[in-house]
Amino acid sequence: MNKLEIQKVPASHGWLWIKHGYRLITRSPLQAFSLAMVVALGLFLVMLIPLGGALLGILIMPVLLAGYMRVCRSLEYNEKVVPRTIFAGFQNRTAQLVSLGGMLLLGILAVSMVTATLGGSALTAILSAYQTHQDSSALLEALFAPGSGVQLSLMAGLALLFVLMLAMQFAPMLVFFDQMTPWQALKTSLQASLRNIVPFTVYSLILQLFAFVLSVIPLGLGWIILLPIALTSMYVGYRDIFTEAKTTESTIESE
Repeated sequence: MNKLEIQKVPASHGWLWIKHGYRLITRSPLQAFSLAMVVALGLFLVMLIPLGGALLGILIMPVLLAGYMRVCRSLEYNEKVVPRTIFAGFQNRTAQLVSLGGMLLLGILAVSMVTATLGGSALTAILSAYQTHQDSSALLEALFAPGSGVQLSLMAGLALLFVLMLAMQFAPMLVFFDQMTPWQALKTSLQASLRNIVPFTVYSLILQLFAFVLSVIPLGLGWIILLPIALTSMYVGYRDIFTEAKTTESTIESE
């Protein structure tokens, strides 16, 4: 395995990841959109399985993401995209990708434990009241009420989740394309994300803006547009930051 060099890119690349991700979609829109829906539908159906569906969904999420990243690579090199490409993660590096999902699951559990420990009895009482009444507005009001004593635990939980998200950002691609172990991939993804925190922040804000605008489309159809853009732009960010992942053609040209 060649040692990857982590590029530090300008803030403007946060926008270029999305722009070039859209360009990848335009090379084969039907496949890009339909296969993104396969990923979403697959996770949705798995999570409907009683007694452990949500846990299984987290475990196979990196496997499905790796498949879509393989679709992105085909789009990048103008290869013909066939439906079975989306299952590439089930054909190569499957055990490592599932292990990555297991680490994600452990990370989520660890964050939950830290949040619950810091929140103490006050947080437990608020969550118990929500389970009884199922009132989301009352839950938010109680969580953020002055003097509730749980704000610190929520801030700590959100900070830890953010770190976990950065560690997972490029990890499936590093495992699948670059033959890294899951732990190496998490550390490398976190290092790359922190080194490029400014373009990553720009990228995240633009995606959130798109999500807000597209949310007004009825029947949730806006998500059908947003999901492939989010996935292809994630791949472009990976190709932009990790120099050993590049070949003779750069995913982002000089603009």
